Amino acid sequence: MRFAVKFLGCKVSQADAMLARRQLLAAGHEEVSEAEAELHVINTCCITGEAEAKSRQSVRRSLKTAPEVFVGGCAVNLRPTQFAEIDPAVQVFTGTAEEVAAAMAITKPHAQSATSACVDLEHDLLIRQSGRTAPTGGRPNAWSGTRTRGFVKVQDGCDCHCAYCIIPTVRGSARSRAASAVLNEVERRVAQDQREMVMTGISVGDYRDPERGLDLGELLVEAARVPGVERVRISSIEVIHVKDSLMAALRDEPKVCPHLHVPLQSGDDEVLAAMRRHYTAAEYLDAIRALRAAVPRINLTTDVIVGFPNEDEAAFENTLDLVKVAGISRVHTFQYSSRPGTAAEALGDRVPAEEKKRRSQAMRGLSEVRSRHHRTAKLAGTERVLVDKVADTKCAGYSDDYTRCYLPAGAAAAGELIDATVAELHADGLLVTPCADPG
Repeated sequence: MRFAVKFLGCKVSQADAMLARRQLLAAGHEEVSEAEAELHVINTCCITGEAEAKSRQSVRRSLKTAPEVFVGGCAVNLRPTQFAEIDPAVQVFTGTAEEVAAAMAITKPHAQSATSACVDLEHDLLIRQSGRTAPTGGRPNAWSGTRTRGFVKVQDGCDCHCAYCIIPTVRGSARSRAASAVLNEVERRVAQDQREMVMTGISVGDYRDPERGLDLGELLVEAARVPGVERVRISSIEVIHVKDSLMAALRDEPKVCPHLHVPLQSGDDEVLAAMRRHYTAAEYLDAIRALRAAVPRINLTTDVIVGFPNEDEAAFENTLDLVKVAGISRVHTFQYSSRPGTAAEALGDRVPAEEKKRRSQAMRGLSEVRSRHHRTAKLAGTERVLVDKVADTKCAGYSDDYTRCYLPAGAAAAGELIDATVAELHADGLLVTPCADPG
């Protein structure tokens, strides 16, 4: 069977989709382009109502060219029937990523009717108990931008239960992967020419190795010491999980990248309490200051939700102020929308849509100012760039602090680490030129 894989949502969704891909390859199926594929495999997202809608749209688009579509992921776990009813050619797989990937690999297209398209979780567990394991081989991932960066899922699930979030419902409680399995995967990815490892999870800071008790900071150091690894970074971490061992890893291990994405969501204590975020604005700021004291050049980015039901103008201004004081370089902004099944649903949706839009625009404007400030400070300096994309007109990659850098065409090959001088600002990054070879 010729297949193509795609995903919606976060880096965990991408890691889950890549797991399904590896299982399909190990089962003897052939990966091709979407246009050539007889089977599309889609990992869905439900972080917002819009994400759910986009997941269903992606399935419908795939049905225009693919005779068969397999779907799994968060949106499917939340509302499997909605996906099963789209078309008889859609097969729905529920359960954990490991269960879904194993079931997809052995399921024949058209083996189930639309009314029984949801793969039974008990059947999935039998598959796992039969001794099937994740494959260790296969060619490097063909998706653009992922040949040089490997997304390694170290943890799944979440125990925070924020009032607005549906993810604990579909992902379950926090659980960690054994460090031995993580490090084995890192070794496999090095063998596939992936030089940067991105440790990802739903609540990655909850990581605790079930075998040796390693925490996240200790795991990062061990991953950085795997031969062939050039960089290790974290996808995102909650401020309550920024601990001494993590700061020590960032400070003392050169291969651990000086960038953290630390979601804020709000800079107002009353809003944070209503969100059930487990920290105050002052506690968030204290953690950020401790990070900067340990790692002065660290680059910090964040998430903010605007328009939460009890957010008034003063609360929004508090959030703007905290972003400035914390020195955040980029803000991913989301407009609040009520999610059925969450605690916040009972609060209603009190902030008018136009006001949410205005606040979102204001926060994005501040983000642009903060990003420009961060990048301007790098002018005439030197960045070490891991090139991940090569085109006829330019090359692109990221610095260790996750600043996007653009080089002239032909300056480097994908996967190459290159020292470059910052020449000028780009719309979303930096224009850089390779440093002269001292030899």
